[in-house]
Amino acid sequence: MNITAFNPLDPTILADPYPTYRWLQLHDPVHWGAPGDPNTDGCWYITRYADVVAALKEPRLGRELWRLLPEREPPTLSAVQKPIVAMSKQWMVLRDPPAHTRLRSLVQRVFTPRMIEQLTPRMEEIVQRILTNVAEQGHMELLADFALPLPVTIIAEMLGIPAEDQALFMPWSRALAAVIEFEQNEAVMAQGSRAVLELAAYLHEIIAERQRRPQDDLISALITLEDAGKRPSEEELIGTITQLLFGGNEPVVHLIGNGLLALLRHPQQLENLRTQPFLLDTAIDELMRYDSSVQMTFRYALEELTFGGKTLHQGDQIAIVMGAANRDPAQFAEPDQLDLARSPNRHMSLGVGIHYCIGGALAKAEAKAAFTGLLQQLPDLALVNPEQTWRKAVAVRGVEQLPVTWTLQA
Repeated sequence: MNITAFNPLDPTILADPYPTYRWLQLHDPVHWGAPGDPNTDGCWYITRYADVVAALKEPRLGRELWRLLPEREPPTLSAVQKPIVAMSKQWMVLRDPPAHTRLRSLVQRVFTPRMIEQLTPRMEEIVQRILTNVAEQGHMELLADFALPLPVTIIAEMLGIPAEDQALFMPWSRALAAVIEFEQNEAVMAQGSRAVLELAAYLHEIIAERQRRPQDDLISALITLEDAGKRPSEEELIGTITQLLFGGNEPVVHLIGNGLLALLRHPQQLENLRTQPFLLDTAIDELMRYDSSVQMTFRYALEELTFGGKTLHQGDQIAIVMGAANRDPAQFAEPDQLDLARSPNRHMSLGVGIHYCIGGALAKAEAKAAFTGLLQQLPDLALVNPEQTWRKAVAVRGVEQLPVTWTLQA
Protein backbone atom coordinates (compact mmCIF):
# COMPACT_ATOMS: atom_id res chain seq x y z
CA MET A 1 0.00 0.00 0.00
CA ASN A 2 1.28 3.44 -0.93
CA ILE A 3 -1.18 6.29 -0.44
CA THR A 4 -0.49 9.55 -2.21
CA ALA A 5 -3.88 11.24 -1.71
CA PHE A 6 -6.26 9.60 0.77
CA ASN A 7 -9.89 9.79 -0.34
CA PRO A 8 -12.35 8.60 2.32
CA LEU A 9 -15.10 8.23 -0.31
CA ASP A 10 -13.21 5.53 -2.20
CA PRO A 11 -15.57 2.48 -2.17
CA THR A 12 -12.86 0.20 -0.79
CA ILE A 13 -12.19 2.59 2.07
CA LEU A 14 -15.90 3.09 2.76
CA ALA A 15 -16.26 -0.68 3.15
CA ASP A 16 -13.27 -0.98 5.53
CA PRO A 17 -11.21 2.14 6.29
CA TYR A 18 -9.13 0.61 9.06
CA PRO A 19 -6.20 -0.90 7.09
CA THR A 20 -5.75 2.45 5.36
CA TYR A 21 -5.91 4.29 8.68
CA ARG A 22 -3.17 2.01 10.00
CA TRP A 23 -0.94 2.76 7.00
CA LEU A 24 -1.44 6.50 7.52
CA GLN A 25 -0.63 6.21 11.23
CA LEU A 26 2.62 4.43 10.41
CA HIS A 27 3.75 6.42 7.38
CA ASP A 28 1.99 9.80 7.16
CA PRO A 29 -0.07 10.58 10.29
CA VAL A 30 -0.78 14.18 9.23
CA HIS A 31 -1.67 13.53 5.60
CA TRP A 32 -2.70 15.92 2.80
CA GLY A 33 -5.52 14.20 0.91
CA ALA A 34 -8.79 14.73 -0.93
CA PRO A 35 -10.68 17.97 -0.16
CA GLY A 36 -13.92 18.06 1.78
CA ASP A 37 -14.55 21.78 1.39
CA PRO A 38 -15.08 22.49 -2.34
CA ASN A 39 -13.33 25.84 -1.86
CA THR A 40 -10.03 24.13 -0.95
CA ASP A 41 -7.44 22.09 -2.83
CA GLY A 42 -7.22 19.41 -0.17
CA CYS A 43 -7.62 18.46 3.46
CA TRP A 44 -5.26 17.40 6.26
CA TYR A 45 -6.16 14.00 7.79
CA ILE A 46 -4.98 13.44 11.38
CA THR A 47 -5.06 9.76 12.36
CA ARG A 48 -2.89 9.00 15.43
CA TYR A 49 -4.65 8.90 18.80
CA ALA A 50 -2.31 11.38 20.52
CA ASP A 51 -2.56 13.78 17.59
CA VAL A 52 -6.35 13.50 17.49
CA VAL A 53 -6.54 14.43 21.17
CA ALA A 54 -4.16 17.34 20.63
CA ALA A 55 -6.09 18.57 17.58
CA LEU A 56 -9.44 18.44 19.37
CA LYS A 57 -7.96 20.59 22.14
CA GLU A 58 -6.08 23.01 19.86
CA PRO A 59 -7.76 26.46 19.91
CA ARG A 60 -6.06 27.44 16.65
CA LEU A 61 -8.10 24.76 14.90
CA GLY A 62 -11.64 26.11 14.87
CA ARG A 63 -14.97 26.28 13.10
CA GLU A 64 -15.64 29.92 12.26
CA LEU A 65 -13.36 30.40 9.27
CA TRP A 66 -16.06 32.57 7.69
CA ARG A 67 -15.31 35.27 10.26
CA LEU A 68 -11.59 35.36 9.38
CA LEU A 69 -11.79 34.72 5.65
CA PRO A 70 -15.20 35.89 4.40
CA GLU A 71 -13.90 35.64 0.85
CA ARG A 72 -13.94 31.84 1.22
CA GLU A 73 -17.74 31.92 1.17
CA PRO A 74 -19.35 32.00 -2.27
CA PRO A 75 -19.92 35.66 -3.23
CA THR A 76 -23.53 34.87 -4.07
CA LEU A 77 -25.41 32.04 -2.42
CA SER A 78 -28.03 30.20 -4.44
CA ALA A 79 -31.59 29.95 -3.19
CA VAL A 80 -30.80 26.35 -2.26
CA GLN A 81 -27.73 27.30 -0.20
CA LYS A 82 -29.05 30.32 1.72
CA PRO A 83 -31.29 28.56 4.29
CA ILE A 84 -28.62 25.97 5.12
CA VAL A 85 -25.79 28.49 5.48
CA ALA A 86 -27.88 30.84 7.64
CA MET A 87 -29.03 28.02 9.92
CA SER A 88 -25.58 26.43 10.24
CA LYS A 89 -24.14 29.66 11.64
CA GLN A 90 -26.45 29.19 14.63
CA TRP A 91 -25.42 25.59 15.35
CA MET A 92 -23.41 25.37 18.54
CA VAL A 93 -21.26 22.57 17.09
CA LEU A 94 -20.07 24.91 14.31
CA ARG A 95 -19.26 27.85 16.56
CA ASP A 96 -16.08 28.89 18.37
CA PRO A 97 -15.77 30.71 21.69
CA PRO A 98 -17.21 32.98 22.92
CA ALA A 99 -20.48 32.11 21.09
CA HIS A 100 -19.92 28.37 21.53
CA THR A 101 -19.18 28.79 25.24
CA ARG A 102 -22.38 30.76 25.87
CA LEU A 103 -24.65 28.45 23.88
CA ARG A 104 -23.13 25.30 25.36
CA SER A 105 -23.47 26.61 28.91
CA LEU A 106 -27.17 27.17 28.31
CA VAL A 107 -27.77 23.67 26.96
CA GLN A 108 -25.69 22.03 29.70
CA ARG A 109 -27.97 23.46 32.37
CA VAL A 110 -30.90 21.44 31.08
CA PHE A 111 -29.06 18.50 29.48
CA THR A 112 -28.10 16.89 32.77
CA PRO A 113 -27.23 13.33 33.89
CA ARG A 114 -30.26 13.41 36.19
CA MET A 115 -32.54 14.20 33.26
CA ILE A 116 -31.07 11.28 31.27
CA GLU A 117 -31.52 8.95 34.25
CA GLN A 118 -35.17 9.98 34.47
CA LEU A 119 -35.59 9.24 30.75
CA THR A 120 -34.25 5.68 30.97
CA PRO A 121 -37.62 4.01 31.74
CA ARG A 122 -39.17 5.86 28.81
CA MET A 123 -36.39 4.65 26.48
CA GLU A 124 -37.08 1.09 27.59
CA GLU A 125 -40.83 1.57 26.95
CA ILE A 126 -40.17 2.84 23.41
CA VAL A 127 -37.86 -0.10 22.65
CA GLN A 128 -40.44 -2.53 24.01
CA ARG A 129 -43.23 -0.95 21.92
CA ILE A 130 -41.24 -0.97 18.67
CA LEU A 131 -40.09 -4.57 19.09
CA THR A 132 -43.55 -5.78 20.11
CA ASN A 133 -45.01 -4.19 16.99
CA VAL A 134 -42.56 -5.96 14.66
CA ALA A 135 -42.14 -9.26 16.53
CA GLU A 136 -44.78 -11.15 14.53
CA GLN A 137 -43.24 -10.12 11.21
CA GLY A 138 -40.06 -12.10 11.73
CA HIS A 139 -38.03 -9.43 9.96
CA MET A 140 -37.32 -5.69 9.86
CA GLU A 141 -34.94 -3.15 8.41
CA LEU A 142 -33.15 -2.34 11.64
CA LEU A 143 -32.21 1.28 10.89
CA ALA A 144 -35.54 2.66 9.66
CA ASP A 145 -37.83 0.42 11.73
CA PHE A 146 -35.97 0.49 15.05
CA ALA A 147 -32.74 2.49 15.35
CA LEU A 148 -34.12 5.79 13.98
CA PRO A 149 -37.50 5.96 15.76
CA LEU A 150 -35.86 5.51 19.18
CA PRO A 151 -33.62 8.63 19.33
CA VAL A 152 -36.02 10.78 17.30
CA THR A 153 -38.89 9.97 19.67
CA ILE A 154 -36.73 10.63 22.73
CA ILE A 155 -35.42 14.03 21.61
CA ALA A 156 -38.87 15.06 20.35
CA GLU A 157 -40.40 14.20 23.73
CA MET A 158 -37.59 16.03 25.54
CA LEU A 159 -38.28 19.12 23.44
CA GLY A 160 -42.00 18.85 24.12
CA ILE A 161 -43.12 18.09 20.57
CA PRO A 162 -46.73 16.80 20.47
CA ALA A 163 -46.92 13.08 19.76
CA GLU A 164 -48.97 13.63 16.59
CA ASP A 165 -46.16 15.75 15.10
CA GLN A 166 -43.20 13.53 15.94
CA ALA A 167 -43.31 11.63 12.63
CA LEU A 168 -42.33 14.90 10.90
CA PHE A 169 -38.98 14.85 12.66
CA MET A 170 -37.57 11.67 11.12
CA PRO A 171 -37.31 12.98 7.52
CA TRP A 172 -36.20 16.40 8.79
CA SER A 173 -33.49 14.80 10.91
CA ARG A 174 -32.10 12.72 8.03
CA ALA A 175 -32.18 15.62 5.57
CA LEU A 176 -30.27 17.90 7.96
CA ALA A 177 -27.72 15.22 8.83
CA ALA A 178 -26.95 14.77 5.13
CA VAL A 179 -25.89 18.39 4.60
CA ILE A 180 -22.90 18.14 6.96
CA GLU A 181 -21.39 15.24 5.03
CA PHE A 182 -18.24 15.33 2.93
CA GLU A 183 -19.71 15.27 -0.55
CA GLN A 184 -22.65 17.49 -1.46
CA ASN A 185 -24.87 17.78 -4.50
CA GLU A 186 -27.76 20.01 -5.46
CA ALA A 187 -30.39 17.42 -4.52
CA VAL A 188 -28.98 16.97 -0.99
CA MET A 189 -28.77 20.73 -0.48
CA ALA A 190 -32.30 21.25 -1.81
CA GLN A 191 -33.71 18.59 0.50
CA GLY A 192 -31.79 20.11 3.43
CA SER A 193 -33.08 23.58 2.62
CA ARG A 194 -36.67 22.39 2.55
CA ALA A 195 -36.13 20.69 5.91
CA VAL A 196 -34.58 23.85 7.39
CA LEU A 197 -37.43 26.07 6.23
CA GLU A 198 -40.14 23.65 7.34
CA LEU A 199 -38.50 22.97 10.69
CA ALA A 200 -37.81 26.66 11.41
CA ALA A 201 -41.44 27.55 10.67
CA TYR A 202 -42.65 24.72 12.91
CA LEU A 203 -40.33 25.68 15.77
CA HIS A 204 -41.29 29.36 15.49
CA GLU A 205 -44.86 28.38 16.36
CA ILE A 206 -43.78 26.05 19.18
CA ILE A 207 -41.51 28.72 20.71
CA ALA A 208 -44.30 31.31 20.57
CA GLU A 209 -46.66 28.87 22.29
CA ARG A 210 -44.11 28.05 25.02
CA GLN A 211 -43.50 31.76 25.62
CA ARG A 212 -47.23 32.15 26.30
CA ARG A 213 -47.61 28.89 28.22
CA PRO A 214 -44.35 27.29 29.41
CA GLN A 215 -44.34 23.54 29.97
CA ASP A 216 -42.00 21.04 31.58
CA ASP A 217 -39.88 20.52 28.49
CA LEU A 218 -36.53 21.42 26.98
CA ILE A 219 -37.83 24.22 24.74
CA SER A 220 -39.49 25.99 27.68
CA ALA A 221 -36.31 25.61 29.73
CA LEU A 222 -34.14 27.08 26.96
CA ILE A 223 -36.50 30.02 26.48
CA THR A 224 -36.23 31.04 30.12
CA LEU A 225 -32.48 30.59 30.51
CA GLU A 226 -30.15 33.57 30.60
CA ASP A 227 -26.38 33.93 30.45
CA ALA A 228 -24.96 37.12 31.95
CA GLY A 229 -28.40 38.67 31.62
CA LYS A 230 -28.74 37.73 27.95
CA ARG A 231 -31.32 35.31 26.66
CA PRO A 232 -30.72 33.43 23.43
CA SER A 233 -32.30 35.03 20.38
CA GLU A 234 -35.02 33.16 18.50
CA GLU A 235 -32.48 32.41 15.74
CA GLU A 236 -30.13 30.92 18.33
CA LEU A 237 -32.98 28.95 19.90
CA ILE A 238 -34.07 27.51 16.56
CA GLY A 239 -30.46 26.73 15.64
CA THR A 240 -29.80 25.02 18.99
CA ILE A 241 -33.02 23.00 18.88
CA THR A 242 -32.31 22.00 15.28
CA GLN A 243 -28.82 20.80 16.18
CA LEU A 244 -30.18 18.81 19.13
CA LEU A 245 -32.67 17.24 16.75
CA PHE A 246 -30.29 16.00 14.07
CA GLY A 247 -26.90 16.07 15.83
CA GLY A 248 -27.54 13.06 18.03
CA ASN A 249 -29.90 11.02 15.91
CA GLU A 250 -27.73 9.81 13.01
CA PRO A 251 -24.76 8.87 15.24
CA VAL A 252 -27.09 6.87 17.51
CA VAL A 253 -28.83 5.21 14.56
CA HIS A 254 -25.49 3.98 13.23
CA LEU A 255 -24.08 3.19 16.67
CA ILE A 256 -26.93 0.70 16.97
CA GLY A 257 -26.54 -0.48 13.36
CA ASN A 258 -22.74 -0.78 13.36
CA GLY A 259 -22.82 -2.28 16.83
CA LEU A 260 -25.32 -4.99 15.96
CA LEU A 261 -23.45 -5.76 12.74
CA ALA A 262 -20.21 -6.17 14.72
CA LEU A 263 -21.92 -8.47 17.23
CA LEU A 264 -23.49 -10.65 14.54
CA ARG A 265 -20.08 -10.95 12.84
CA HIS A 266 -18.49 -11.96 16.18
CA PRO A 267 -20.84 -14.66 17.50
CA GLN A 268 -18.65 -15.55 20.49
CA GLN A 269 -18.70 -11.95 21.71
CA LEU A 270 -22.48 -11.86 21.17
CA GLU A 271 -22.86 -15.04 23.18
CA ASN A 272 -20.69 -13.55 25.94
CA LEU A 273 -23.04 -10.57 26.09
CA ARG A 274 -26.12 -12.76 26.18
CA THR A 275 -24.79 -14.88 29.04
CA GLN A 276 -23.11 -12.00 30.89
CA PRO A 277 -25.46 -9.00 30.57
CA PHE A 278 -23.38 -7.12 33.16
CA LEU A 279 -20.91 -6.56 30.30
CA LEU A 280 -23.33 -4.18 28.58
CA ASP A 281 -21.79 -0.94 29.85
CA THR A 282 -18.28 -1.82 28.70
CA ALA A 283 -19.79 -3.37 25.56
CA ILE A 284 -21.37 -0.05 24.52
CA ASP A 285 -18.01 1.70 24.79
CA GLU A 286 -16.31 -1.08 22.86
CA LEU A 287 -18.90 -0.97 20.08
CA MET A 288 -18.41 2.80 19.90
CA ARG A 289 -14.66 2.25 19.59
CA TYR A 290 -14.55 -0.76 17.29
CA ASP A 291 -16.52 0.68 14.36
CA SER A 292 -17.40 4.19 15.40
CA SER A 293 -20.43 5.80 13.81
CA VAL A 294 -18.63 9.12 14.34
CA GLN A 295 -15.57 8.77 12.11
CA MET A 296 -14.38 12.33 11.56
CA THR A 297 -14.94 15.88 12.65
CA PHE A 298 -13.69 18.90 10.77
CA ARG A 299 -11.88 22.11 11.68
CA TYR A 300 -10.04 24.92 9.89
CA ALA A 301 -6.65 26.37 10.70
CA LEU A 302 -7.54 29.80 12.07
CA GLU A 303 -3.89 30.84 11.76
CA GLU A 304 -0.69 29.29 10.47
CA LEU A 305 0.72 26.64 12.79
CA THR A 306 2.98 23.59 12.83
CA PHE A 307 1.24 20.34 13.71
CA GLY A 308 2.79 16.89 13.55
CA GLY A 309 5.75 18.28 11.65
CA LYS A 310 3.54 19.77 8.91
CA THR A 311 2.80 23.45 8.26
CA LEU A 312 -0.91 24.14 8.35
CA HIS A 313 -1.78 27.42 6.63
CA GLN A 314 -4.62 29.67 7.66
CA GLY A 315 -7.79 28.40 6.00
CA ASP A 316 -6.60 24.80 5.57
CA GLN A 317 -9.28 22.24 6.30
CA ILE A 318 -8.49 19.61 8.94
CA ALA A 319 -10.17 16.20 9.26
CA ILE A 320 -9.70 14.82 12.77
CA VAL A 321 -10.20 11.09 12.26
CA MET A 322 -11.58 9.68 15.50
CA GLY A 323 -12.30 6.35 13.81
CA ALA A 324 -8.57 5.96 13.16
CA ALA A 325 -7.63 7.01 16.70
CA ASN A 326 -9.96 4.30 18.02
CA ARG A 327 -7.85 1.63 16.26
CA ASP A 328 -4.41 3.08 17.13
CA PRO A 329 -2.21 0.28 18.57
CA ALA A 330 -0.27 2.91 20.52
CA GLN A 331 -3.42 3.41 22.63
CA PHE A 332 -5.34 0.12 22.44
CA ALA A 333 -4.00 -3.41 22.79
CA GLU A 334 -5.06 -5.57 19.83
CA PRO A 335 -7.17 -2.70 18.47
CA ASP A 336 -8.67 -4.71 15.60
CA GLN A 337 -10.23 -7.21 17.99
CA LEU A 338 -13.73 -6.74 19.39
CA ASP A 339 -13.47 -7.18 23.16
CA LEU A 340 -16.69 -6.32 25.00
CA ALA A 341 -14.89 -6.47 28.35
CA ARG A 342 -12.21 -3.95 27.30
CA SER A 343 -11.35 -1.61 30.16
CA PRO A 344 -10.17 1.08 30.31
CA ASN A 345 -11.49 2.23 26.98
CA ARG A 346 -10.77 5.89 26.33
CA HIS A 347 -12.15 5.95 22.81
CA MET A 348 -12.52 9.18 20.88
CA SER A 349 -16.03 8.63 19.53
CA LEU A 350 -17.41 11.41 21.74
CA GLY A 351 -14.44 13.69 21.22
CA VAL A 352 -12.62 15.66 23.88
CA GLY A 353 -12.15 19.32 24.73
CA ILE A 354 -14.71 22.11 24.39
CA HIS A 355 -16.68 20.24 21.71
CA TYR A 356 -16.96 17.00 23.72
CA CYS A 357 -20.31 15.51 22.71
CA ILE A 358 -22.91 17.09 24.96
CA GLY A 359 -25.31 14.24 24.22
CA GLY A 360 -22.81 11.45 24.81
CA ALA A 361 -24.46 10.14 27.96
CA LEU A 362 -27.85 10.19 26.24
CA ALA A 363 -26.45 8.28 23.25
CA LYS A 364 -25.02 5.60 25.53
CA ALA A 365 -28.30 5.29 27.43
CA GLU A 366 -30.26 4.94 24.18
CA ALA A 367 -27.83 2.31 22.88
CA LYS A 368 -28.03 0.39 26.16
CA ALA A 369 -31.83 0.33 26.02
CA ALA A 370 -31.70 -0.72 22.36
CA PHE A 371 -29.28 -3.62 22.80
CA THR A 372 -31.00 -4.81 25.98
CA GLY A 373 -34.30 -4.99 24.14
CA LEU A 374 -32.86 -6.68 21.05
CA LEU A 375 -31.05 -9.34 23.07
CA GLN A 376 -34.03 -10.06 25.31
CA GLN A 377 -36.89 -9.93 22.81
CA LEU A 378 -35.20 -11.12 19.60
CA PRO A 379 -32.50 -13.49 20.84
CA ASP A 380 -31.86 -15.21 17.50
CA LEU A 381 -31.37 -12.18 15.27
CA ALA A 382 -29.61 -12.92 11.99
CA LEU A 383 -28.42 -10.90 9.01
CA VAL A 384 -30.35 -11.19 5.77
CA ASN A 385 -27.26 -10.31 3.72
CA PRO A 386 -23.69 -11.21 4.75
CA GLU A 387 -22.31 -8.22 2.83
CA GLN A 388 -23.45 -4.65 3.39
CA THR A 389 -23.50 -1.47 1.32
CA TRP A 390 -21.90 1.38 3.23
CA ARG A 391 -23.21 4.92 2.98
CA LYS A 392 -21.23 7.35 0.85
CA ALA A 393 -20.46 9.43 3.91
CA VAL A 394 -17.47 10.03 6.16
CA ALA A 395 -18.56 12.13 9.14
CA VAL A 396 -21.07 9.47 10.23
CA ARG A 397 -20.22 5.91 9.18
CA GLY A 398 -22.97 3.37 8.66
CA VAL A 399 -24.63 0.99 6.26
CA GLU A 400 -27.42 1.99 3.88
CA GLN A 401 -29.75 -0.66 5.31
CA LEU A 402 -29.51 -3.52 7.77
CA PRO A 403 -32.24 -6.12 7.17
CA VAL A 404 -32.48 -8.71 9.95
CA THR A 405 -34.65 -11.74 10.64
CA TRP A 406 -35.58 -13.85 13.66
CA THR A 407 -37.61 -16.92 14.43
CA LEU A 408 -41.30 -16.39 15.04
CA GLN A 409 -42.41 -17.60 18.44
CA ALA A 410 -44.94 -20.44 18.44
